[in-house]
Formats: sequence, structure tokens, C-alpha cells
Amino acid sequence: MLADGGAVHLRPIEPDDADALQAFHGRLSEQTRYFRFFGPYPRVSPRDLRRFTVVDYDRRVAIVATIGRDIIGVARYETIGPGTAEVAFVIEDAHQGRGLGPVMLQHLAAAARERGLTRFEADVLPTNRRMLGMFADAGYRMSRRFDEGTVRVVFDIDPH
Repeated sequence: MLADGGAVHLRPIEPDDADALQAFHGRLSEQTRYFRFFGPYPRVSPRDLRRFTVVDYDRRVAIVATIGRDIIGVARYETIGPGTAEVAFVIEDAHQGRGLGPVMLQHLAAAARERGLTRFEADVLPTNRRMLGMFADAGYRMSRRFDEGTVRVVFDIDPH
């Protein structure tokens, strides 16, 4: 259940999601794609579609939020060092601000803890105030520092 009372389904991404992921990407605004990929990214290449939809659910985890057959959000992490993973999100413009980001973050954090991870990191563009706010409001104690044009957000995912 989302903050606005709406319901979505969360599930692991699957290789069969490639077409739905491409359609999802096509519905994103240029700004949303820029915030997620830090540059223009009008179409997902076949190589990236495979990388995004084929994950090992150990070092790399990805979940999708769906309404019906449509993907409306993707959250993922990739292990980058002992106990640490980089996390990334993208939510379809029409569904931003509904509370989906924090719900997906909680699910990713639970999956990460099950795999022995203790910390998430994310690089966020300074103009992406919505994403920075989501991390700030998620309830984790985090640090933020400006690093080569992005804000590096770091936080422990221990729920206590």
C-alpha cells in the first residue's frame, strides 16, 4: 500500500520483463531519465536490457513495481565492496510522489540484509531534490557529501 492509498505489486525483475522495461523507459520524461542515468538515454540498448533484467539475486538484486502488466518503478542494488551496495531507483513520472520509493527501498534493504550487506550508497544529482528527500525521509541515519558533481548518500541499512 502506498502513502496515497494506492496498491502496486512488487516482485523480482525477470528476463521476460525486457519488453515491459523498454516500454517503461519510453514513458519516462527526459528529466527522469537524466536524473537516473546522468545523461540523455532515450532508449535502452539490448545489452543494457539484458544487464538490467538478468540479475543473480546475490550481488545484484532488482525489483519492479507493477500495476497490471505495466512496470511503473524499478529499484536495484549492486554490491560494490564488502558489506556495501550501490542503490538506484527510477519511478515513472505519473507515479512519483506516491510513496513508492520508500516502499521499494525497504524491500531492497531487507533483501540486502539477508545477503549480509550493511550499507547502501547512492550518487544523486544535486538537482534531484525528490530523490534526496526520499533518502532523507526514509528513516536511516545518512551522510551526504558532494563528490564530483553528485551528492554521495551513504547510510547503514540496519533497522535499529
